[in-house]
Amino acid sequence: RHCIVFGPDPSFLNQTAPPTLEGTMASPADKVKIVKKRMKKFPRFQADRFKRMNQSWRKPRGIDGRVRRKFKGSTIIPNIGYGSDKKTRFRL
Repeated sequence: RHCIVFGPDPSFLNQTAPPTLEGTMASPADKVKIVKKRMKKFPRFQADRFKRMNQSWRKPRGIDGRVRRKFKGSTIIPNIGYGSDKKTRFRL
């Protein structure tokens, strides 16, 4: 089989890669420090008391709810302040 190459001479494909050091790990291109503001999950209010209730977060909407009214000592609500830096958001 023959292939037709348009453009510059493809002789650069036969060149070997520059030698690399054995045993060295790759490092990221940017050295931005990853800051995780919160690593724990936000549990659903009173989900630890009932087996039938899922642990995943739901916003409390009751008229007398302690969590919604942000009383001291109650479960904390996730809000925008717990967000990660945009540059490092999906990194571990």
